[in-house]
Amino acid sequence: MANSRTSNSRTRWDARRFLQTLGYFGEVPFLGSFRWLQQWTGQNTVVSGMTMTASKKRVAIMGDRLSTDLLSALKMKLASTMELTVIRPDVTRTELIRLVRPVDTVVLLDSQAIDAYLSGLRKSTSKDLDAPSFWQALSEPNTRVKQYERIEQSVFNFADPTCDISAWGALDDVVMGGVSEGSFFLRRADNADTPSQCAVFTGNVSTDNSGGFSSVRTQNFEPPFDFSGWTGMRLWVKGDGQRYKFILRNSGGWDSPAYIYSFDTVADKWQEVCISFEAMVPTFRAKSVPDAPKLDPQKVFSFQLMLSKFEYDKRLNSSFVPGPFELSVADISLYRPRQGTPLLWLSAEETEVRNHNKAALEAASLSYRLIEMDAAASNEARVERLVEALG
Repeated sequence: MANSRTSNSRTRWDARRFLQTLGYFGEVPFLGSFRWLQQWTGQNTVVSGMTMTASKKRVAIMGDRLSTDLLSALKMKLASTMELTVIRPDVTRTELIRLVRPVDTVVLLDSQAIDAYLSGLRKSTSKDLDAPSFWQALSEPNTRVKQYERIEQSVFNFADPTCDISAWGALDDVVMGGVSEGSFFLRRADNADTPSQCAVFTGNVSTDNSGGFSSVRTQNFEPPFDFSGWTGMRLWVKGDGQRYKFILRNSGGWDSPAYIYSFDTVADKWQEVCISFEAMVPTFRAKSVPDAPKLDPQKVFSFQLMLSKFEYDKRLNSSFVPGPFELSVADISLYRPRQGTPLLWLSAEETEVRNHNKAALEAASLSYRLIEMDAAASNEARVERLVEALG
């Protein structure tokens, strides 16, 4: 691709691509939407968002003596306030870590083999998870292992082979007379050190014709996404050393206010970008709006990734270089802090077994809360004690 390095040159504008962009998004800038007409004639379909609220605490139940009656009672009692995951004792080590990682609290029920769980986790061969550090992080909120301090839920998992990116389309400065051109597609990994698949935002950005930006934006989700209770969004990206923008909108209008977060990339290195909803800057037509309300996570209509010559308020992007660019994206997720006691142990075991398990936990330097029960206690009593502790 040829680089464009002057801002006062004139390059032929591509009217065909301009019309394709309008048709894809069903909008005419400054005039309004004609999506209703496209839908009426069958040329476009409605893309639905999802309700992904974080109101429910996530709990994993582990143990080697899980009765069907006890699990049924737990599910009935916890269904309205918590999401319950049951982990069977024959699960593999790698699968155990995967299941436990996205929960607020792990509950050990009458396990006669706590030391076996700990030993198995220490021997895990998972490349991206350090098992002892995981348990340490789970039980000690002030740990430095940041990735374990929060709960995550994927919104766009581009590494999933079934991922559909049809809602994402190029939106470049062609809508303003420019000649930049970007694209968005899925690419399979060519080595084992990268995600198996990712989405790639790439192209050529030019400052000709007073342009200077390329982006990919989703069509509007109707109804919008509801991210109530989440703290922000986490991107897993590999860039080219330039500074990109992540943009959300609370309105379905084409020319609507945008909430922007700019982030720097390290060339050819995968990195995590955590974006607090509170940190997103409200803007309108590239100008910040200091008195505008904060982003409302309850109604997110669209998502956008952009490379631009400008930040906002006429400030320049200090790392911007016209020409070819590439940003790989493996995942866009929600995140929030963990909630409540991270490790609970509900024990109705004999004293000797209980003392053995206490020693195993203490030897692993894990903090926990022990809820002692009489072996003869009913399932109802055990459930009540557990629900109280989880609350």
